Amino acid sequence: MEKIYDIQKLIIDQFESNDFYTRGCFQNIQLENRINGIVGPRGIGKTSFLIHTALQARAKEMRALYLSTDSIYFMDHTLLGLIDTLYKETDIRIVCIDEIQKYADWRPELKNIYDTYRDMKIIFSGSSAIDLVQSKVDLSRRVSLYPLHGFSFREYLEFYLDLKLPVLTLNDLLSDHLTICQDLNIPHLLKHFKEYLKCGYYPFFKNFSRDLEKFQAIENTALKTIYEDISAFHAIKSSTLLLIEKLYKFVLNSLPGELNAYKLAKTLGKDFESISLYLSYLQQAGLIRFLYPKKSGHAYIRNPIKMLPENSNLLYSFCLPQLADAMTGKIRESFVINQLQNAGIDLFYSEIGDFVINDHYFEIGGQGKTTKQLKTEKNSTVIADGILVGSRQVIPLYLFGFLY
Repeated sequence: MEKIYDIQKLIIDQFESNDFYTRGCFQNIQLENRINGIVGPRGIGKTSFLIHTALQARAKEMRALYLSTDSIYFMDHTLLGLIDTLYKETDIRIVCIDEIQKYADWRPELKNIYDTYRDMKIIFSGSSAIDLVQSKVDLSRRVSLYPLHGFSFREYLEFYLDLKLPVLTLNDLLSDHLTICQDLNIPHLLKHFKEYLKCGYYPFFKNFSRDLEKFQAIENTALKTIYEDISAFHAIKSSTLLLIEKLYKFVLNSLPGELNAYKLAKTLGKDFESISLYLSYLQQAGLIRFLYPKKSGHAYIRNPIKMLPENSNLLYSFCLPQLADAMTGKIRESFVINQLQNAGIDLFYSEIGDFVINDHYFEIGGQGKTTKQLKTEKNSTVIADGILVGSRQVIPLYLFGFLY
């Protein structure tokens, strides 16, 4: 146990020496249940949240312990055994467990902890691929899950420029975007936006000074997601993981709208069912996003109309040499879909424009984009890049980064 305390002290001392940015989304994480999970892709701040939670508990004179499941402690100890020792021999009642998916028996042991140690509160972090139901142990009634995403453009500006900016609703953008844009007084705003699209989604970027280092960090994060997280969750062979990596790179390198599961299966000489399954693994793990038509049925769920990188930073990190004008549209579309879906807004593929939300049609383009393609629809909006202020039916692209 002393080793655990020593490791925690070292980690927390290092953490306390840095400023902590309290994101607005943290207010939605209530932690009222006895077992709570913070889930999301790698690199978006789950570890920092757990350490901060442990520090807050300590400040309130409640003893808490932070540890990661990749600690050497778990080479010859179990999580259940640790909780039993803490419960019987200490006054620690809050345990923050990082990277729960790396611990093989986390499901049954969490169930036993919940059922046996009723005074203990467990807060864990894990991959966005975590499923509480699809296993022999159903944790859905015992665990509250909270999704965590990377920075919005608004959060990026707050984090790096030390500002306080409002969260906007989609209705705010549609009804009052002219006033909102005029009230924003941020020098070099479009320059900051370009930097965000390239290297702004992940909080860990503040540790690097050069873009190359940032791109390498993103690439390592993506590959670890495939070869560690997806591999662990689905017990996949190395040859299949290589195929999943190839699928991921196909999604990143393809031009918008030219890729679907049927085409990928044919290109790779694989069956459609397997390719659809592997694409779903990438989507669940937070590496790609799907856009579906506004229809129901199993066939539509299995074959999304569009597949895009989870965020634009992934596109830059893997495809920088190929980022010609042809990829600009994909960067814009990835950004908008990322920010809308992260804000909990449902959108669907549309043959009119690029997507539709509640019968309102949207078209994404550059600063010269007009409403010509949407002229048959009164309920429509153009999202234009490269402009600071729009017009009646034209909203600046960057403004969609203020939705969370």
